[in-house]
Amino acid sequence: MSDHVPRRRLLGAAGSLAALGLAGCLGDDGSSESMNDGEGMNGNESTDGETGDGMDGDGEDMDGDGEMGDGEGMDDGGGMEEDGTDDGEGNAEPQTFGVRIENVASTDVYPDDTSTGGQVWLTPGAYGVHTGENPIYAVGEPASIGLEALAEAGPPTGFEGEDGLVDELAASMEVHDAGAYTPADTVADPNDPTGEVPGAPPVAPGGAFEFEVEAAPGQRLSFASMFVPSNDVFVSPGEAGIELRPADGDPVEGDVTDDVALFDAGTEPNAEPPGTGPDQAPAQDAPDQGDDEDGVVRRLSDVDDGHEYPAVEDVIRVTVNPR
Repeated sequence: MSDHVPRRRLLGAAGSLAALGLAGCLGDDGSSESMNDGEGMNGNESTDGETGDGMDGDGEDMDGDGEMGDGEGMDDGGGMEEDGTDDGEGNAEPQTFGVRIENVASTDVYPDDTSTGGQVWLTPGAYGVHTGENPIYAVGEPASIGLEALAEAGPPTGFEGEDGLVDELAASMEVHDAGAYTPADTVADPNDPTGEVPGAPPVAPGGAFEFEVEAAPGQRLSFASMFVPSNDVFVSPGEAGIELRPADGDPVEGDVTDDVALFDAGTEPNAEPPGTGPDQAPAQDAPDQGDDEDGVVRRLSDVDDGHEYPAVEDVIRVTVNPR
């Protein structure tokens, strides 16, 4: 992730209450193409683009004479067998995992007169399969521009004219695969009853994101979605990410929600209770209209802003299943 202090781009007001449709994310078919108008949860027009594919991490082995290997794998020191499967020593071809990120919040977390009608929503987000620690943020450090855009407005594809979180992850040397995810079942936009708002809206309680990733032993999964309504709260795995393939164990399977937490990006003050502030998505008229906080990323449990937030397990359930 970037280590610079977040820059701000002041964009013109959209002129109407923020649409729930999250322009700037993936298309309606859930493919890896992205639509980016740079306006997060308040824009309705978009232009075609593509999310970064990242690095595939599939470099081929060299054999003992310095030439590319012929598929016979490593010697008895451990590694790949002749058929390309894991020999039990920690090397293997990438394995596919199905990932489900489900909104399990109740429908009345907040009062009915808040901007989401009392609900908590989760926005489409960005993911990365990586070695090392979670590449999306570092606790105690400023958020990147891409994370700022996601945490304040929702889009993993960034503010207009700036790289988004997907781009930043794809550029990281420790990220082997990166992309964006979009829901199958989305929030309906009351300002667009025909469903013609482009992009992907956030998921309401009962909705979910489902996507697939590939991981080799020792690789981990991290992701981020905005917690709506808020100024700059997001959900993501902890600093270590979610271990998918232990180097000395079986692939991880089942509920991994214990590895996930709520975070404050430190980019915009939490001035009002969730759902009541004019600078919070989805009520804001522009994606970047709040004051600068110039803070750092912290776990939300360490932020004393006087407001109430649900426990992460009351908002989200994350499960992974090897395929």
